[in-house]
Amino acid sequence: MADPGSQPLLLQAAERAEAGDFAQAAELSQQLLSRNEADVDALFLLGRSLAMLDRNDEAIEALEKAAKAQPDDIEVFNLLGHLLYHSSRHEESKDAFSRCLELNPDHLEAMRQMANLTLGSNQANALHLFKRAHALAPDHGDLLFDYAWAMTYSAGDTDMGANLFRRWFEFGSGTADRGSIALQALNYASNQNPETLARLHREWAARHANPLGQAAGFRDPDLRTDRPIRVGLLSADFCRHPVGRFALVLCHHIDRSRFELFVYANKEEEDELKASFESLATWRSIFDRKDDAVVGRIADDRIDILLDLSGHTKGNRLGVLARRPAPVQASVFAYPNTTGMAALDYRISDPHSDPPGQTERLWAEQLERMPHTPWLYLPPMEINAPPGPPPSTTGEPFTFGCLNNPVKTSHACVRLWTRILKRLPDARIILQQLNAGHGQRLRDLFAEAGAQPGQIDIRPKGSVTYFLELHNEIDLMLDPFPYNGGVTTGDAFWMGVPVLCLEGDAYVSRQGLLQNKCLGLEAFIARDKSEFVEKAVQISNNPSLLKQLRENLRRMLERSPLMDFDGYAREFGGMLQRWWNKRCAEEN
Repeated sequence: MADPGSQPLLLQAAERAEAGDFAQAAELSQQLLSRNEADVDALFLLGRSLAMLDRNDEAIEALEKAAKAQPDDIEVFNLLGHLLYHSSRHEESKDAFSRCLELNPDHLEAMRQMANLTLGSNQANALHLFKRAHALAPDHGDLLFDYAWAMTYSAGDTDMGANLFRRWFEFGSGTADRGSIALQALNYASNQNPETLARLHREWAARHANPLGQAAGFRDPDLRTDRPIRVGLLSADFCRHPVGRFALVLCHHIDRSRFELFVYANKEEEDELKASFESLATWRSIFDRKDDAVVGRIADDRIDILLDLSGHTKGNRLGVLARRPAPVQASVFAYPNTTGMAALDYRISDPHSDPPGQTERLWAEQLERMPHTPWLYLPPMEINAPPGPPPSTTGEPFTFGCLNNPVKTSHACVRLWTRILKRLPDARIILQQLNAGHGQRLRDLFAEAGAQPGQIDIRPKGSVTYFLELHNEIDLMLDPFPYNGGVTTGDAFWMGVPVLCLEGDAYVSRQGLLQNKCLGLEAFIARDKSEFVEKAVQISNNPSLLKQLRENLRRMLERSPLMDFDGYAREFGGMLQRWWNKRCAEEN
């Protein structure tokens, strides 16, 4: 305990800390400790001050001494737990928060952080802690966000996650990055309508992005149309990722006598695709560089058109785009929704995903429609062997499947797919799980909807080769909704498996329709849920159709607009030229 004679110095130290002078507070705390090295108040104040000065190791040392001297001081353990967590000393952090909960089982921060720390190792207990903490403090912003994230990406309950994220948005707080995470999560939920989601995107932009674009970051553009156009591509995914596959094909096939390409890569790790990009474009690594520095780099490169291939996905640099480093900016492919931002001039789409006159209200950007498809499919490098026969033609039960990101298996999917399984009691469905807890929840949801346990075959996620070979066990893919498959649907076609889709009312829900139309497979598009069930049953009773598609789908895909690389590049180049001509005409 503090010496009564030390109280004035302790008070002075606390006042300096409250005033934000943590260096002086730390010095005064050290003076107190020179008199009594076990002074818990001084140790705590020293630990807090050192933490604010980013001297975490020293702060942890002080707090560990305080915890030893006063093992019942809950705030010492709470702060110690946070610092250990941010120092990646997670087991020690759990010990500290566990002690907090021993002292006070209702300590909100301890419950929240313990839930975060144990979500991967003890999901059931972590979700229990989140639920209990949320019941005690339903308006706690950080808790709401963490609970929503856990329900979406660990438990896979996207509807519950959406409820929590929407509540989090009501507070109008949080960082731009957290807002992007929440917006992306809302795309997966089956209890989310497109109009509300469009409004939330615009509100995010009004708060975090649009105010940054009051002054354009580009410098005296060369507004001539008779020269090569300098095009920048911005993303964190120029690697073995669907975005990287698309971007590489585009860079390879676009007319490089007309377009000078620059790749702005926002990822620390690089793979073998970097060399391919470097042979086609100027590579710029922007990982860990501040927005203003990246804006300066793009301005120095004198980029005319900047293409965003991230949207609100992980690793985005929307803060860069908001500052308008290029005279023309557009969004393409990676994110299936609007950015909400005033700084993005165009969104590249197509007549199938965004029928003219029907979806413009959902976009902050002006829609620019490619004739057939807004993106290209590049087959995987891992497997080129022809697919095997449909399993139902070799004595196996008729097998449905969905091998998309497991988060896309919404509650609405489970209810609709169960209607099919009840009509076909000998059929089964193969799905992938996020983790064991999510897999069990899926089984429970199917059981509640009326499916038999033996019909549900849930697999862990594996390598790319494992994923591709798994298609040989499936007769018919079911496209998830409201967040349809994208490149994964192309992978199914490549492996000879047709995909039955439900026509949706927004871009995110119309990617199955787009791809089936590109292959001329309108019979695999259902207008409503009842037709979806009937088509699934009819297809299951048509083995000759499935055999024919197994043998021909790959060739159909290769001949489709999805793999017309040269044709797409010509159309894409023409679109870029039109944009640039228009921009030049506005200034001349």
